[in-house]
Amino acid sequence: MIVASDLEGTLTHGETWRGIRAYLQAHGRKRDYDAFMRRHLLDYLGAKIGVIPKRSFQNRWISDLPQLFTGATLEQFREVAAWVAERELLPKLRHAPLAELEAAKVSGARVMLVSGTYQPILEAFADRFGFEAIGTPLELEGDRLTGRLAGSVNVGAIKCSNLQAQLGQLSLTRAYGDTLPDVPMLEGAIEAVVVTGNDPALERLARQRGWRTLE
Repeated sequence: MIVASDLEGTLTHGETWRGIRAYLQAHGRKRDYDAFMRRHLLDYLGAKIGVIPKRSFQNRWISDLPQLFTGATLEQFREVAAWVAERELLPKLRHAPLAELEAAKVSGARVMLVSGTYQPILEAFADRFGFEAIGTPLELEGDRLTGRLAGSVNVGAIKCSNLQAQLGQLSLTRAYGDTLPDVPMLEGAIEAVVVTGNDPALERLARQRGWRTLE
């Protein structure tokens, strides 16, 4: 049995970008974050009023945010990752879907978190529960972050493709998601579970297809 789940919105109300912002503010780097925000303000406003597709803005944000950690060692960023997991993601858990994942693991299932969250942050969260992690990879030169991604943002069809690469010929038993970009992964599972409250369009699709919903 193999179970896969999205992270943000599905297992936690926390958001990685908020955790990183809080980390920088708590460690005397508020000005750095504010400068980053100013550089992206026009895109943010464009996405807010619908001129720029929201997903395109989010992907650019995810791609550019690691610039704030250019030159940091991987070990240093893992400390950031642990801080973000402990202060932002874990305190805002969605307990119903998490309980199902934990029960699946106890029964012998392989549980995989598949998310656009940066790999070290996803690992910091997943390790708490003994889950596997497939996130957005960060580029390294030696042991230092370049400020760039080492691949595409792990969302939508790319998320599904990266998961399938890990599974090989194995079948995905169950998948959990909360927004429309999770549909490719949900469609690839024998059982799709939609965690409600974040995306009415996905909830309508779940009703049309007879997918189980979880409050």
